Amino acid sequence: MEGKKVRMVTWKKLIMILIVAAVVYSFLPLIPFWFMGPAPKSDNNQTNIKRLEENKGAYFSFIVFGDNHNGLFTNDSSTLKLIWNMNREDRFRKVPIDFVLNVGDVTLDGSEWDFKAWKKMQKLIKYPVVAAIGNHDDRKLFEKYCGSLQFAFATRNSYFIIVDNEGGSPDFEWLEGELKKGKEYEHIFIAMHKPPFDPYQQEWYNMDNAPWAYNLRKMCAEYDVDIVFSGHKHMFKREEFDGVENICTGGGGMLIEIPESDGGYLHYIRVMVNNDYVTYEVRKISPPLWLHITYYLGKEALYWIRNWYGSGYIFGRNTKILEPKVKGLNDYEYWFDGVGHK
Repeated sequence: MEGKKVRMVTWKKLIMILIVAAVVYSFLPLIPFWFMGPAPKSDNNQTNIKRLEENKGAYFSFIVFGDNHNGLFTNDSSTLKLIWNMNREDRFRKVPIDFVLNVGDVTLDGSEWDFKAWKKMQKLIKYPVVAAIGNHDDRKLFEKYCGSLQFAFATRNSYFIIVDNEGGSPDFEWLEGELKKGKEYEHIFIAMHKPPFDPYQQEWYNMDNAPWAYNLRKMCAEYDVDIVFSGHKHMFKREEFDGVENICTGGGGMLIEIPESDGGYLHYIRVMVNNDYVTYEVRKISPPLWLHITYYLGKEALYWIRNWYGSGYIFGRNTKILEPKVKGLNDYEYWFDGVGHK
């Protein structure tokens, strides 16, 4: 009997040691990251686009992610794990991976410290990186560390338009000019930070009420855009408007507040272009173990408790009808300028 107890205690200790070791191991990638140097400022949007000019053929792939919000150790830890997986995408040697596209919010708060953290991440990504600006990225520092704020480029059989909409509505005149150029190519892809739709209805972000978002969706349909990539919301969500795919991919590292079942998980997207076909896969990445234990388990538990508790049936029945905050939503003039979308 005593021997059984000793063996039981020994196994418990061994299991605890293994769990602690696994948690510590999941934190270790941060240590060399803190001491490494950033990529040079010259490694920016313009120079990386130049690197793509020699690519030939109509069969290729690229990776999309965003909202990594680097500069905070929790976010950095998650982004490091995403990058480790991104860098393995070519291991089966099926299709060339040309570049990585970031849809904005590369920094936590747009400070110099945050941009240097992002440049370290960029240094670790083995493919050329092209980035859009997000609302958390300081504009002057973005130009200093990442390059152009708004631009377009052609590579292989596709035209990519990187839109500056960190403040909301984009420059429609510039965008339409680039869309006209894109008609010469087989595919058109747009990347911007703020999505032209509401990826998640159960929160305050409200683009479905924004005329610019409606008009942008119509313009994309008019010019046969393949996919509009965006971020801002820390989740994955796909919607289709007039035959154009709209993908929100904001799971690049920032602590995610949305339930996993609703798309709130770390991820990136691997897009493949095969002549006139475009396909993609969502790579769902589990968070580092230490972060899973200290944050994500608790987040999911809180949502479970909220759904199970049903406080509305105990403390009140929510009988008051609330009017929309935005007035005039059903007025033609709210959405159009009298001649329809521009």
